[in-house]
Amino acid sequence: MIEYSRGDETLMLLALEEARKGAGRTSPNPCVGAVIVKDKKVIAKGFHEKAGQAHAEINALRLAGEYAHGATVYVTLEPCSHTGKTPPCCEALVRSGVSRVVYGMRDPNPLVSGKGIAYLEKHGVKVLGPVLEQQCMKLNESFITYITTGKPLVVLKAAISLDGRISYAPKKPGRITGDESRAYVHEMRNRYDAIMVGTTTVESDNPSLTTRLAKGGGKDPHRIILDAGLRLKPDLN
Repeated sequence: MIEYSRGDETLMLLALEEARKGAGRTSPNPCVGAVIVKDKKVIAKGFHEKAGQAHAEINALRLAGEYAHGATVYVTLEPCSHTGKTPPCCEALVRSGVSRVVYGMRDPNPLVSGKGIAYLEKHGVKVLGPVLEQQCMKLNESFITYITTGKPLVVLKAAISLDGRISYAPKKPGRITGDESRAYVHEMRNRYDAIMVGTTTVESDNPSLTTRLAKGGGKDPHRIILDAGLRLKPDLN
């Protein structure tokens, strides 16, 4: 790995901020952010907003226009080099005349992995990375899990009191979590595709299982209820 500077880290953090704007909306694609820098100034930013729409690099290049020539592009994921629902980002980067690309992590997709880097270098673009690889991988752990195993990422959420209890009493609703943890749960719901609970949770709490963010907006996950006996009433949330 080529050594990178503190400035490269700072700008990759900015690209990660951009990438998070697409959280929960890009599936089955990864969340990706891009930042274009020229003469030590950020001239454009972009992120992948939705599967099938323009990738982060393309959105940033459109904003930068002709000023992208000779610039450095910071992108959280290795630029794609194959044609899917959208054209290859590598070709657009080369056409724009950027001189340097700094990436956060290699793409785990075998259609792309290493090929995007090779394409850019072949066409005279300097490539540096990975930069802040662990943070970039954490952002897209669901994408990485699916691409490498063919299975979804499953996360267990459990609210447990200090004495090991999950409720005050059987079938009696009651909150044992604080405001901070509940806010985090809603951030998780916004990022994940589905939420699954059992009949006991529904009978006790009748939860809406929706996303309620402090800043508003958000995406509701698909709701999955495990009810083997089909005993739940149809008028529940």
